[in-house]
Amino acid sequence: MTQTEVRLVFKHSPRLGFGLARTTNIPDQFVIKLDPSTGVRMTLNARRAESIQPEPVTLDMEFAQQGGEGATPYEVLLEAAMEGRRVRFTRQDGVEEEWRIMQPLLDAPPPVRPYKPGTWGPEAANELVRAHGGWRGPWIVG
Repeated sequence: MTQTEVRLVFKHSPRLGFGLARTTNIPDQFVIKLDPSTGVRMTLNARRAESIQPEPVTLDMEFAQQGGEGATPYEVLLEAAMEGRRVRFTRQDGVEEEWRIMQPLLDAPPPVRPYKPGTWGPEAANELVRAHGGWRGPWIVG
């Protein structure tokens, strides 16, 4: 399964002296799900009326359930091309810069790291994000 999303993970808020000790290590997050379906999710640490300590509260919105999916990325790109809107297309100097960055990887590709089917990748990939709070599983509705 493939899941494409943008995830903003916020730093923990400072303790302001209200006597509320942090009871969770889960930081506030804003997730934008792009593919295969679209939606937004906000996860916040909040104090509910019936509890003394803050706890994670998740707010989800699946676009398909709120009025339908928008145009696919290919439809958006095709419409921009037909209308002559250049903002969705890369300039020549941008393409050249991308090739400058990518060419060393094409000339000397890193080793392939196998992983078990059905997982989100090899263990070595976790090292890339460990200093940034580690891997966070994608938002999958099912």
